[in-house]
Amino acid sequence: MHLLFRLYRLVIQILCIPIFLSDYFNRETGKEYGIGTWTKLILLYKMIRNNMKIISGSSFIEHIHMATAIIKLPKSVEGVVVECGSYKGVSAANLSLVCALCDRKFEIFDSFEGLPEPSAQDKSHVLLSAGELHTYTKGTWCGTLDEVRANIIKYGNINICHFNKGYFVDTLPHFKKKTVFAWLDVDYRSSLEDCVQYLWPLLQDGCSLYTHEAAHSEIASLFFSEEWWKNKLNTIPPGLVGAGCGIGFKILSGSYFSSSMGYTIKNPDKINFNEVPQIGGIKINLQSSMRLTSTSALRSPELKISKRDSV
Repeated sequence: MHLLFRLYRLVIQILCIPIFLSDYFNRETGKEYGIGTWTKLILLYKMIRNNMKIISGSSFIEHIHMATAIIKLPKSVEGVVVECGSYKGVSAANLSLVCALCDRKFEIFDSFEGLPEPSAQDKSHVLLSAGELHTYTKGTWCGTLDEVRANIIKYGNINICHFNKGYFVDTLPHFKKKTVFAWLDVDYRSSLEDCVQYLWPLLQDGCSLYTHEAAHSEIASLFFSEEWWKNKLNTIPPGLVGAGCGIGFKILSGSYFSSSMGYTIKNPDKINFNEVPQIGGIKINLQSSMRLTSTSALRSPELKISKRDSV
């Protein structure tokens, strides 16, 4: 029965892939860069191949999601793409292909010696949604600079890459380039704080910062800490999409969709946000092909909503 249930979830996972890729294959996505359907198919193939060839801690669906965000950026927005934490280089190889299509430089930051000694806070992280406790030790998740370079040369585009070797606290203070996208797969809260402190001021308005530890309580909480953002960056916390369980890309490890990935956006243009008045509950109209009643209908005297029916 357990095997049958896993097979069922696998089938559902495969069936959902077209949904996950719908924004990527949207005709408008990448149009400004001349990236059409055929180019997207080739890029998708290369990303899947790369994830099969290189040991990875992240999935091709996550990489495609980031690729979509990058190729949707207007050409007029100046800046580079940044990765902090490379491991063996699969995300670096994949993102280098995307950067090459968009004619953007790619800055890669890593110690290339594995994780540093964890602080007391980073010796273990709580994942409430998964019921897990992740523990860390010095030197794990190590990919050497030679390994990462070789993988990018073989599977990505090395010509647009620049490597910044060392711990983030040592290298990032010297980095001053405008940034349009940041991908942080850094494991530690202390490392995340270093990355956000130095990259956030460089990140352009409307651009995204991604983390691969969105399900970690210690990581997600940073994006809601008013004290930290006030003291370090003199601003309010931006919040985190996917905080606590990640963006819903997979169901193979639980009975709900989840992932390790989350993101935030710096100073999003709220003018383009849809205004949704919160005026009460919405019923399913069983006599109209399961369509939801409209918000205008909620104002109608013919439709009475009780407390029991409201959401």
